[in-house]
Amino acid sequence: MKPVVLVLSTVHRPDDTRIRERLIRTLARDFEVEYATRVPGPSETSGLRWMSLRGGRAERWFRALGLVIRRDWDILVLHDPETIPIGLMARTLKRRPVVFDVHEDIPATALTRPWVPGPLRGPLVTVSRWALGMAERFLTITLAEAAYSHLFSRDHVVFPNYPDTSAYPVPVGEPRQEAIHVGDVTVIRGLDVAIAGCALAGLPLRLIGPVSPETRAVLTNLARTKGGEVVFDGPRPNPEAMTIAAGAAVAIVPWKNLPNYRDSVPTKLFEYLALGVPVVASDLPGIRGAGVGKLAVVLVEPQNPEALAAGIVEALDGGLRGRAAADVGKVRDGYRWPDREVSAFYLGLAGQGGTRDPNSNASLPGPEV
Repeated sequence: MKPVVLVLSTVHRPDDTRIRERLIRTLARDFEVEYATRVPGPSETSGLRWMSLRGGRAERWFRALGLVIRRDWDILVLHDPETIPIGLMARTLKRRPVVFDVHEDIPATALTRPWVPGPLRGPLVTVSRWALGMAERFLTITLAEAAYSHLFSRDHVVFPNYPDTSAYPVPVGEPRQEAIHVGDVTVIRGLDVAIAGCALAGLPLRLIGPVSPETRAVLTNLARTKGGEVVFDGPRPNPEAMTIAAGAAVAIVPWKNLPNYRDSVPTKLFEYLALGVPVVASDLPGIRGAGVGKLAVVLVEPQNPEALAAGIVEALDGGLRGRAAADVGKVRDGYRWPDREVSAFYLGLAGQGGTRDPNSNASLPGPEV
């Protein structure tokens, strides 16, 4: 009988790519996977048993706590900072491994959450740091990026958030004359800059991802004002989103120069490159340090529509499409989801002969591209 892993998120979208398309698909080979999320749940449920967390944010938290206590699981995997207290209680009551997978620089993100009142952001940073400290003492930590290591006093295993390209389409020879952005559609991620830059470059912008009614109205009005064209495609499962993105002429990573983005490496950048699509991205330390200078990437000044437009023109007219297509194999080999390493790690936690010590301080090697 396979061990049971309960994967829990009260905040992330059920189709979150790292959770649903990477971690769960890897775990499903060796574990019975139970997946608890907010409704309406994942769009595709093969390889898992889905359990709903209904209600608002607070109600979902209490439902998650009850679920964790009632269910019989071998490993619990958490993805949201507010679930750390649930993990601490579960670790105390069940005496079984609890993993907290860190997707972002949580204290830095607290400074930019639009729903957090300004006076509360400083205290929220303090609480976030305390919670991470407690998680490090009592839970097993995994990181989506080495850049998050500074949040902790010890080293923890890094499972880079690179794509699983096993089902990716081949590069498209005749792309659509449009730019693409896949992911949450927010102003803080620079989509206002992207719309203005694409308008200057004379290229329509297709947005695949969730968007609030307020943000959609703001960006629609901006496109109208700038004389640009924007298409809101809404959220799509990652395989479908990648199929659409593969046909775009250029992809945009317009991150702003903010603390939670400055040193991070956007997963989507490598997804686009693995599809053979050239990328125009903000010139930030994390992106620049990821070795993208050797790839079909144009780095431009952040928060500058004119620079973004010039980068788009360069990508379209400079032969980067052919270079991107030629580099697909290299990108897929060099920037890959560490499937075998993740499997070994979790099997080790479950006492099933995995090769990675859960208390190991080792990180996975970086890409060679």
